[in-house]
Amino acid sequence: MKTIHRIFLLCAFIAWVAVASACKGAPEQGESTSADVPQPYVTLSMIMPGDESARMREFVDNELNARLKQELNIKLELTYIPWADYQSKVELALSTGENYDLFWYGTSFVSDYKTKGYIQPLDALLQTYGQDLTANIPADNFKQYEMDGRLWAIPSQAFTSAGKFTSVMVRQDLLESVGMKDIRTIADLEAFYTKMHARDPSYYGYLENDRGQDVLWRELSDQPLTFLDENQMFAVNENTGELVDYLESDLYKKVAQVRKRWVDIGVIDKRLAGNKAANIDQEDAGKLLFRVGAVSRAMENLQTVQNADPKAKLREYYLAPDKPKYVVAPSNEAYMIPTKALHPERAMQFMNWILQSKEHYNFIIYGVEGKDYRIENDKIQLLTNDQFMYEWMWRNKNYFMPTTSVDDSVVEDMLHNDDNARISNIFGFHFNQEPVKKEYAKVLAVYNEKFLPINLGIVGYDQAFPSSMQALKKAGYEKVWAEFKRQYAEFRSAQPSGSDQEGSK
Repeated sequence: MKTIHRIFLLCAFIAWVAVASACKGAPEQGESTSADVPQPYVTLSMIMPGDESARMREFVDNELNARLKQELNIKLELTYIPWADYQSKVELALSTGENYDLFWYGTSFVSDYKTKGYIQPLDALLQTYGQDLTANIPADNFKQYEMDGRLWAIPSQAFTSAGKFTSVMVRQDLLESVGMKDIRTIADLEAFYTKMHARDPSYYGYLENDRGQDVLWRELSDQPLTFLDENQMFAVNENTGELVDYLESDLYKKVAQVRKRWVDIGVIDKRLAGNKAANIDQEDAGKLLFRVGAVSRAMENLQTVQNADPKAKLREYYLAPDKPKYVVAPSNEAYMIPTKALHPERAMQFMNWILQSKEHYNFIIYGVEGKDYRIENDKIQLLTNDQFMYEWMWRNKNYFMPTTSVDDSVVEDMLHNDDNARISNIFGFHFNQEPVKKEYAKVLAVYNEKFLPINLGIVGYDQAFPSSMQALKKAGYEKVWAEFKRQYAEFRSAQPSGSDQEGSK
């Protein structure tokens, strides 16, 4: 009898342990039971440029984070920084070691941030967690962010890219409304502004100061040039492969004279020139006639401008369109993981998740199918005007579908942009500021003070250039120029024999 009683107690104990273990291990409602879900549950902090839409906030807090918790065991926390303040505030966050796990910026910032120690190498993370990134982004695209034998950023966009930032984007509907069809010359741009301004003076012509000089090069120069640096001081001659001291060239004088004429006739409103926030505000209000293009900007910006003017149309043109275009970088988009990131593995897993499937891609870019968008004839019909994740950041040839509001002509322009394009001589070149960082900082300070007014046409070239160039050289310009030439010569000598970059895509 005692034996039976002991057996009964033992069985009861085993049953209790089994039930207790099952209860302890049971997931909470809504949690994934997959053994592949990473542990523990963490918050992934990410910086985004621009302004967060109301629907994006709701989407992140609800549908997106519900899925990310289930599939990656993370909560995504986005910090939006307005475009006008993005560079300064991102650099402040990185330099002070704020706890961010992921951020985006343009290609030109990768080398600088790597030199300053702001970002970490990604090779091991990509190999371990980035299988879908490498499956959907061409291997050559990653090479643009390789320095010192390591990878420093993810080239998130995989699409056409030749001639990026050398086209001009115009309000096509307004162009046609004044009896014009397309833009092929500087004179066409000036005629467009003059005709529109005569009809409605509330429109602005052009307000940018950070880009656009090379838009004019296509017409003004008999040699194909590409900027070597983001600050527009040096260039490479694509025919010869030689570097050009742009600021001391006749071409710079010609560009400055065009810009001064634009101020004189009103194309550039000097009250707003150089004010990045004003430039963005006027474009968002549908009041900007043209700006620098970016291969696909006519599609990217359409939703915003149509919020202000539902009849708006955009299109990009190249001046001197028969001249060749060059691929400087296969992607201008760079996702970086800060050195101080708390969750670098999760950051890579999140990026990989975006390109894991077309469904993931559409979900994070367009929202919930049937609620925020629907698919019609292989196009995206938007059901909300609010932005989600910026489509241009992650545009991928394997998943891309245009929205129904974009004209087929614009889509064709994008898809065929790289036809017969050539690889630039500076493809893969990164300038290391470290050997001349003091001089470079002084040069940039003088450049911003003295040359930006010339670039904008606010002061005349003949009046301001001699003293401005003298001040630039006093700050160390010639030493910086010599270092550019030295590093570029090393870069060229390391290229495979016969790689004169004459090949076409």
